[in-house]
Amino acid sequence: MFEENSPSRHSTRLAHPENSQETNTAVSPALGEQEKTGHVPGDDSESFGSCGDLPANPGSPRHRLAKLRLLMSRQKAEYESKIASSLEQRHRELQAEIKATRSKLGQQRKRYSLVEMKMRNAERAKEDAERRNETLQKEMEEFFETFGEINRWK
Repeated sequence: MFEENSPSRHSTRLAHPENSQETNTAVSPALGEQEKTGHVPGDDSESFGSCGDLPANPGSPRHRLAKLRLLMSRQKAEYESKIASSLEQRHRELQAEIKATRSKLGQQRKRYSLVEMKMRNAERAKEDAERRNETLQKEMEEFFETFGEINRWK
């Protein structure tokens, strides 16, 4: 008697949505399995394209299962669409960031080459100034040697 009562009690739980806790526990293993693998065991929902293709008895477990599968399919499509648009938006943001970074890099390279050029010019100017100072120093020494010899003759 207990075994006969058990299947009918299970059918009653699925047929009455007011027992939401019991319904959730009956459906959640299938949902958990789908979340893990992406496939519900015994999934033959491809045969139900829309609500019009559902089994005739709206209170039957097959009908409810088909509706849940349809709902999950729609939610999955919506979720995938949101993820895709989010990824596309992030891609656009990253592309803009890359473009800005490349632009900054180009500007910094120009600045770096300008600084290098200025440093080379400054180094050349310093060397030229040292050469002029050495030449001037020699000319002054020659002048004073020559001027000193003139003063000694007088």
